[in-house]
Amino acid sequence: MKFISLRWKISGVLIISNFILGILMVIIVNHTVTSSLSKELIERGRTIAVDLGHYSAELLLEKDRVGLKQIIMGSLNSESVEYILIQDDEKDILADTYNGQVPVVLTKAEMAGDLTPQIVDLDEENSAYDIWVPVEEGELGYIRVGMKKSYITDSVYETNLIVIGAIVIITLIGIVVVLILANRIIKPILYLTERADQISQGNLEEEVKVNTKDEIESLGMALERLRESVKIALERLKKHQTLRM
Repeated sequence: MKFISLRWKISGVLIISNFILGILMVIIVNHTVTSSLSKELIERGRTIAVDLGHYSAELLLEKDRVGLKQIIMGSLNSESVEYILIQDDEKDILADTYNGQVPVVLTKAEMAGDLTPQIVDLDEENSAYDIWVPVEEGELGYIRVGMKKSYITDSVYETNLIVIGAIVIITLIGIVVVLILANRIIKPILYLTERADQISQGNLEEEVKVNTKDEIESLGMALERLRESVKIALERLKKHQTLRM
């Protein structure tokens, strides 16, 4: 069987345990951050829609497309907003941020009965939370705000980089600490191993001394008693042989 140093066994256990812990932390962070950011993003979109509803109520009543267009363009200052649509009570689009070129998927999207935001795939790369907010309980129309799903993905990615970086740093520090501690632990063990080998070869003169204040010191004391016992036994054997001669 191949010999593996205890020093590297201890370091290996630390690396593997940190690696497993790191994976668990990334999974937990992914779930927690994704959940919290999704809620935050939806609430932010709903707040934008509610504010727009207050400002656009009169314009919706008059179906002032120009005025509604000016209002929604002034709300596109957030990097997390993908689009804004204003629809009348018949759900016809009166104003949008696509300059009239609204993606078909948005024109076909239906409002959930409980106004739960739905994820809409705008194309192969972009998705958004489609948030509906009724104006005057839908009697005047609806404000729809699309919040970028990629905003969550990017934020989770950045958070994961920080977590993984912290784990790597902690692991490296841990390895250094373990190597230092391992040397302090292994050094007396190596000494006792060497002394036990010497005793087995008949070298009984040197006293076994270990001062670690733990179980290793107890092992050293037991080995010292063994050395003394063997030495005494050999001396008696020699005296007995001398008397017989």
